[in-house]
Amino acid sequence: MPDPIPPRDIEAEQALLGSIMIAPYLFEDLVTFVKAEYFYRDSHRWIWEAMHHLLESGQQIDHVTLCNALNTSGKLKEIGGPAYIMGLLNATPTSMHAESYAKIVREKAFKRKALEVATNLAQNAIQDKPLSEALQQMEEFFISSSALSGVTERMVMTAEKLCLSEMGELTWILKDWIMAGGINLIAGMPAAGKSFLALDLAIGIASSGLAWDNRPVTQGKVLYHFLDGSYRGMRSRVLKLCHARGIQPPANLIFDFSPLNLKVTSEALALRQRIHRLDASVVIFDVMAKFMPGADENSVAEISPMMNALREIANQTGTTFILIHHLNKGGNTDLSYRVRGSSDILGSVDTAIVVAHENQHSAHSLRTIIPQKVRESLPPAQLQFQIESTEESIALRFSETNASELVRVPGQAELIFADILEYLQTVPAQEFKKNELLSALQINSSARTIDRAFSKLNNDPRIRVTKRGSFNTYQWEEDTPATPYS
Repeated sequence: MPDPIPPRDIEAEQALLGSIMIAPYLFEDLVTFVKAEYFYRDSHRWIWEAMHHLLESGQQIDHVTLCNALNTSGKLKEIGGPAYIMGLLNATPTSMHAESYAKIVREKAFKRKALEVATNLAQNAIQDKPLSEALQQMEEFFISSSALSGVTERMVMTAEKLCLSEMGELTWILKDWIMAGGINLIAGMPAAGKSFLALDLAIGIASSGLAWDNRPVTQGKVLYHFLDGSYRGMRSRVLKLCHARGIQPPANLIFDFSPLNLKVTSEALALRQRIHRLDASVVIFDVMAKFMPGADENSVAEISPMMNALREIANQTGTTFILIHHLNKGGNTDLSYRVRGSSDILGSVDTAIVVAHENQHSAHSLRTIIPQKVRESLPPAQLQFQIESTEESIALRFSETNASELVRVPGQAELIFADILEYLQTVPAQEFKKNELLSALQINSSARTIDRAFSKLNNDPRIRVTKRGSFNTYQWEEDTPATPYS
C-alpha cells in the first residue's frame, strides 16, 4: 500500500506568495502567524525566508529585490529563476484574499504535523518505548498546534464595524471589583491578606457563587497557579476556608503548582491550550513575579510582552486573569503609589486593588481594600476585613469603611510633589534643577503631570525657588521645620 500523500495546497501557497508581491505591506502582518516551515514546497519556503530577510534589512519586497536575495543565497536557479517569481505575481489576480490563503497554508501544515506526531506515537507504541517520551511528543504537538491554529491572529476591523458590533454590557466576576474577561491586579505587602482575598474569591466562583462576605460572583471553573508557598500550606488554607463556609473543597477549583514562564512564547501558548482544555473561566497567578523568572519588573521592554500575551488570551477566550502582586517597601504612606515594578503593570490592567493593613505583625489586623484603578466604571467604596483564624477554620469578616476611615488615594501629580518635598528636605543645603530632581527620583510620568507637580512646588512656602538664567532651582528652606510634606 503506497504511503498517503501529505496534506498540502500548492495553489494556496503560490497565491499567498503572489499576494505579497502585489501588496508587500501585507507581509509584516502575515509573518506573525505564517512561518517558512508551514510551506510544503521547499522553493516556497525559500521565497518566504527571502521576503523575511528583506523585511528585516529594511528593503522593499518586489520582483527585483526578491530575485537578488534568492540569487545571493544560491536558490534562484533551483526555484525556476526570475520567471517563476514573475509567474507568482501574474497568477494572482488580487491580494484581497491573502489572509484566507495564509489560513489554508497554516491549516495544511497543522494536518501534516498531526500526521507526523500520530505516526511517531504509533511507532513508539509498537517499539514499546517509555510513555514519558510519547507524552513529551504530545505536549510539543499541543504547543505547535496552538501556534499553527492562529493564536496570534490579528484582531483588525474598521471603525464602522467596531461601533456596529454587539459588545454587550460590561460584565463582572465580582461587581465593580473584578472585571470579567479582563486583567485584574491585587497588590499588597507581605501578610496583607491579598492571597486570602484571591482564594476566598476562587472558592466562591468554583462553588456557591458567593465570596467576600456573601457578595455574588459569577460561577465557573478556576485555574489557580500557585508558586508563593508549599502545596501543603495551600491545602491547609483551602480546608479551613471551606470548613468556615460549611462546604466540601470544590472540584471546579484546580491548582497548578508547576513552574511557568509567561515570558516564553511557547509556554504562553501552552497556557492558552490548558485554559481551553480545562474550560477555565478564571486564571489566578500567585504571585506574579514567580511566573516571569529573571525578568526585570521595572523594564517596560520585559513586562509589556507578558502583559500583551495575557491580554491576547483574554480577548480571544474571554478568560479573566487575576494577578497577585507585591508593593515596594518605602516611606510613602500611600500604598497605591508603591505597586512594584514598571508603570506598564498598572497601565495594562483593567482593575487594581491595593490591600493595606494596620499592623503587619498581627494576624488579626484590620485590612482595607482600596480600589486603585477601575478602567470602565466608577470605583467602589473601600472595604475593610479581618482574618479570623482557628485550628479548624479561616473566615474573612467584612465591613463597610466609615467616611472618616477612608484611605485617600492622591493623584499622580500630588504623589510626585510629595516625593520631591521629601527628597529636598533630606538635603536642605543643595539646590536642584528640575531635570536633576526628575533623574534622582526616577520620575517617568507625562510632561503634563510633572508640570502640575512643579506648579505646586513653585508656590510652596517651604521651598526656595531661584531663577538661574532660563531655568529654576529648588532648595528646602533651612528655617522650615522638618515636618510633614503632604
